[in-house]
Order: sequence, then C-alpha cells, then structure tokens
Amino acid sequence: MIVKAIAFALLLSSINFISAPAANAGCQDFPESTTPACIEENLAIEKLRQEAYAAEQIRQQQQAEQAARDNAARDEAERAATAAADNALAPDDCARSTNRYVQRCTDIETARAVAENEARNAADRAATLAADNALAPDDCARSTNRLLQRCVDIETARAVVENEARNSIRKVGELDSLQKIANDKYTANNCDQAANKSLQVCIDAKAGVDALKNEAKSLAKKLIETQSTLTKPLVDENGEIILTALLRSKTLNSKDIKAVLDASSLSANDKRSLSAYAQTLNKLKGVRSASNLKIPLSKSLSEEFSSSTPKICLVVDGTVKTLKPGVCTVNVTFSTESGFEVQTSKKIVVRK
Repeated sequence: MIVKAIAFALLLSSINFISAPAANAGCQDFPESTTPACIEENLAIEKLRQEAYAAEQIRQQQQAEQAARDNAARDEAERAATAAADNALAPDDCARSTNRYVQRCTDIETARAVAENEARNAADRAATLAADNALAPDDCARSTNRLLQRCVDIETARAVVENEARNSIRKVGELDSLQKIANDKYTANNCDQAANKSLQVCIDAKAGVDALKNEAKSLAKKLIETQSTLTKPLVDENGEIILTALLRSKTLNSKDIKAVLDASSLSANDKRSLSAYAQTLNKLKGVRSASNLKIPLSKSLSEEFSSSTPKICLVVDGTVKTLKPGVCTVNVTFSTESGFEVQTSKKIVVRK
C-alpha cells in the first residue's frame, strides 16, 4: 500500500523540541529532481495529477449547480417560515422581522448585547487569571508571557515544524487519490496481461504507480523527522488530535476512523492503545500456507476476529489457521477501555 509506511508517523513518541530537521532528499527536491529518473517519475505523477484535476473540476461544477438549487429552495422555505412567525406575533413585537431595525428595537438589542459581552469578558478574564496562577512564572503558556521574545521564538519554530508535518499529510492524501487513478487505469486496460504490458497506457500506469511509491517513501521519512521534534501531538483547527496518519492505513477504512476522530473525549490511553494496536495489525503482511497466527494481538484492547474467506483461512480457538495460498481476509472488531469501538478488516497474503 502506498501510505502504509506513513500510517503511524504522527503518533511516534515525541521528544523534547530541538530544531527543524533537514528535508529528506527525494524527486521533489533539487538537484535530485533534475535527474532523468526523477524527471520521468515527476512527469508520471503530474500526468495523474492533471487527470485528478479535470475530474475534480467536473465534480465541483455539478456540486455548485446542485448547491444553487438547494439554496433557492431553502431561501423560499425560510421566507415562508419568517412570514408565518411574523403573523403569530403582535404588530409592535421586536421579534418580528419587520421591526428589527426600528430604533426602539435596535436600542433594546444593543443594551442586551452590551450586557452579555461584559459578562462574557469578565468570565474570560477570571478564567485566564486562574489558568495563569496555575503555571510557573516563566511558562510561555501564561498570557503575560506570550509576547516575550523567547516565547515568540519557541512558538515560531514549533509552527514551522507543524506546517511541514501538515504539508506532508496533505501530500499523503493527494498521493492516495493519484494511486487510485493509476490502479484503476491499470485494471481497466487489463495491464496485468502479458499482451497488454507494452501498451502505452499500461506503461504510463505502471510508471505512475512506481513513481507514487517512491514519493511516498520520501514523504514517510520527512514526516517522521518533523514529528520527532514536536513535544505535543498535532491538532487540527478544532483542537482535535490528528490521528489521520495513524489510522490512514489501508488496514482501517476512513468511515471507521472518522468515528474515532469525531469523539472529542478520546483519552491519552486510548490514543496509545490504538497506536500500538494498529502498528501490530499492520505487521501482519504475509504468511506461508499451513501456518498459524496467534490472536489476540493486544493486551489492552477487547478484540473479536472472524474470517470472510473460509476457503483460505479460518479463525479457530484464538488462532488464524491458513488453509491454502490466496488472500485471507480477517474481520476485526476492537474496542478500548473507554468504549471506543472500531470494525475493520485485515488482508493477509498466504503464500505457498
């Protein structure tokens, strides 16, 4: 899988902040990008990127047209609802839409807003003071220290590293979508057949797949290096811990992972358990036929296993028993101590 090497980079154990790491050389970096091999690799990726862009433009156009229709219908419904609400109120009621800009109603609303803002500001000041008092005098988290040059320098350096990590994550998502395009093209043209491998479309598809794999390896190293300098896990704009890189593994599907990410009460213990479990699960890649895999895989998570490929493998008495060569698909349900549950599957290649 293209992103398997990247899957857990963001949840590696953090170390004390040092300095931004040197970029890991790859075909996106100069002077490597000028070599014939990298030129060919980058052209293959760019071709896939252009195909993705064209498809995205069509999708956005269709989305915009549908949004326009939805907005028109919503506006009409809102106008009808407003008229109905107005008719239920007294003619001089400030809640009527026709009265909101009358001076008397404006004065009432202004006075209410001023009172609410004063109360909110007072509460914010009290909370800030309490938080400051719980910190050491020289702690950069104190509101009084945030503009000190020392604290500004630390925050700036941290932001640079975070941006590098976020940029790598964005590229991971892009490579993942390009990988799908290349694979679909390869499959649609039956490129696995010997007679078709010399077709230009198959050559392009194969070049694209190989180029994406190389770029993914380069990104994986860069992401590991940048994350290792952060003292805290990355968070998104809503303050949620970014587990995408951990859970983006092809072992786990995006729907299941989103359910975990959306849970705002995810604890540190849950994060550690999920990280350790996912890494263990991803180590199961291939086994020889007539061999067994012991389960459960985790000491801290509750697990249930079953096989959806009974002709290739079975789950019996805590063991995955392989029967013959093929792809063994094991269904896995696991939950943390706090009750977060994920249902996923793991494909294991059974060799002769």
